[in-house]
Amino acid sequence: MKAADRRKLILRAAGELFLDRGYSGVTMEDVLTEVGGSKATLYRHFADKAELFQAAVEALCDEWSKPVHSFTPPSADLTETLTALGGHFAALVLTPQAIALHRLVTAEAERMPEVGRAFFEHGPAAGQGVLAKCLQQAHDAGEIEVAHPVRAAAQLYQAMLGDAQMRLLTNSPHKPDDAEIEESISLAVRVFLHGTTPGIRR
Repeated sequence: MKAADRRKLILRAAGELFLDRGYSGVTMEDVLTEVGGSKATLYRHFADKAELFQAAVEALCDEWSKPVHSFTPPSADLTETLTALGGHFAALVLTPQAIALHRLVTAEAERMPEVGRAFFEHGPAAGQGVLAKCLQQAHDAGEIEVAHPVRAAAQLYQAMLGDAQMRLLTNSPHKPDDAEIEESISLAVRVFLHGTTPGIRR
């Protein structure tokens, strides 16, 4: 097996183990049991469990976010585009696996800040970058005015999915259903584009 393929195999197995057992519940030997091969080969790719954990977090984020990075606007209508993009985000960040990863990273980020940074850069920041690019294009076309596209993207994302994501992260008794999530996305886009003051359109 090529080194790159072996590395992917290790990361896939490690990611599943970390999500299932948590960071402290997984050893390098556990990963080796899953993927086979020699201990020397495993440690040639990853010096220790912390390095493996960070790489597994990055790999999971990169794999799950592929649909967002390959997003194609459904039409020239900005409302439809932002709403569709919100749906892509929802399909990514509200899954049980994504919520489990978010909880896992949050639990370890104080002790392992580099893992928190990796999660943010490969997850939220990457998604905000895609949304910011969309907003910048709309700004350049004269459809909206945004002085800071990345900041605006972060605010729009939170308005679309922040409540639903927080409820899932905290295991709230009231879980958001599909209809509620769609309504939240639509409302956030409408308020973002048009505001809430009667008669004013931005």
